[in-house]
Amino acid sequence: MRSAAAGGKTSSTELGAARRRDLLEAAYTLIAEKGLEGLRTRDIAARAGVNISTLHYYFGTKDELLAAIVTHVTDKFVEAQRRPAGQGAAGPADARAILRAHLESAWRTFQDNPHLAAVLQELSVRAQRDPAAQAALRAVHKEWNLAVEHLVRQGVRGGQLRSDLDPRSAARVVTSFIIGAMTQLGIDSEAFDFHLVSDELDRWLAPADGKRARSRG
Repeated sequence: MRSAAAGGKTSSTELGAARRRDLLEAAYTLIAEKGLEGLRTRDIAARAGVNISTLHYYFGTKDELLAAIVTHVTDKFVEAQRRPAGQGAAGPADARAILRAHLESAWRTFQDNPHLAAVLQELSVRAQRDPAAQAALRAVHKEWNLAVEHLVRQGVRGGQLRSDLDPRSAARVVTSFIIGAMTQLGIDSEAFDFHLVSDELDRWLAPADGKRARSRG
């Protein structure tokens, strides 16, 4: 099959994917500006530079649009968080450094996407009464927590983290810290220094007196 690049043309599939992304980016920006309650499909279409029928072509129902928005928004965060977690292949001795990198990556992600904290909060509130949004966000949180839990377990076994940590609970502490920190800093950017607080979290996770804990095997 001849590729679009070879012919110097953009395929209809690529154009469709790009238009779909444009619509989701428009929705993302409008949610940040007006909240989910103020989100209107006509406004999304206008912001993306298309007519309303085009939006309905890509998203047949409002539930379908909402599910796509949840995926689009959470992907902005989750993809960035997968990268430092994936470095775990280097070995359990690196687990504490990877967790520190995970925290730093979260900070950079929110700094690079200034609307992200507000939009995620809007979606979280919506998920409390919308089953589709709830299911989508639950899946994202589950994947994220499992990735951090794996790192904590590696760190405990390798002696880089406290030997008495429960990996599941510690992972929830890490992810809850990131969510809570971004919520507070989204309201007041001077509430605290993210790096200083994340350093405290790192010290809490570390073996006593900075010594290597005995491996659990």
